Amino acid sequence: MEIDITKPHVGRVYDYVLGGHHNYDVDRRAAAAIMNLVPTYPKWAKLNRWFIQLVGQRWSEAGITNVLDLASGLPTQGHLNDYLPEARILFSDIDPVSVIYGEQLLADKPNMRYVQADVREPSSLLAAAAQFFGAERRVAVGCIGIAYMMDDERLSDLLRRMHAFCAPGSVLALSFIEARATSAAHQLNGAAALAGVKVYPRTSEELAALMKPWKVRECRPLVAWLDLDNFLTREEYESSPFDMLGLIAHH
Repeated sequence: MEIDITKPHVGRVYDYVLGGHHNYDVDRRAAAAIMNLVPTYPKWAKLNRWFIQLVGQRWSEAGITNVLDLASGLPTQGHLNDYLPEARILFSDIDPVSVIYGEQLLADKPNMRYVQADVREPSSLLAAAAQFFGAERRVAVGCIGIAYMMDDERLSDLLRRMHAFCAPGSVLALSFIEARATSAAHQLNGAAALAGVKVYPRTSEELAALMKPWKVRECRPLVAWLDLDNFLTREEYESSPFDMLGLIAHH
């Protein structure tokens, strides 16, 4: 696997703002530039990670035994494997740094595997999932921190193919960004461009349409999921004309 450290990678930038160490100078410089445009970025990153932890907790309580996680980043700092240590978990990411370190971190866990895959072209991921899960297709799918970096066509295709792969009884957790003002897209994409990506804000209704045939059962802001209504100060809230939401959908 080739690692390009001449350009920032959004996953490594995310790792840095969460306090991780699997990142490079180019990623740290990009993070500083992003925080100059969106000072609340570290808080949104933490909310996203805490939502992963909440989902892991809920899935553990529900007795989930099979998990397919998309664009996983590093399985550290309270990822799904901490909450579902006995489950079969297939992690995936396009970033070779995440895959290499992920493989090392999971080396002594035969029930977990990490594969390199691009969710925009999910055929190889689904082939790996078919091999990993075998005939068992009742799966919990993690799609947290990635949907807002995919355009409508690719996101809809990914979710539809995930639904076709999964059996009835499967669940999916997803986070997304909703704009509160027209300036949100400009601000977000100015910041996202520094990490080499584009951001696609959507309303809850727009996302629900893209989710079909998944059925959205719960959808609310991450601060509401986590009972952190005062996590952002009024000044921070007003300077960030967008919200981050999380949803749970059923097959």
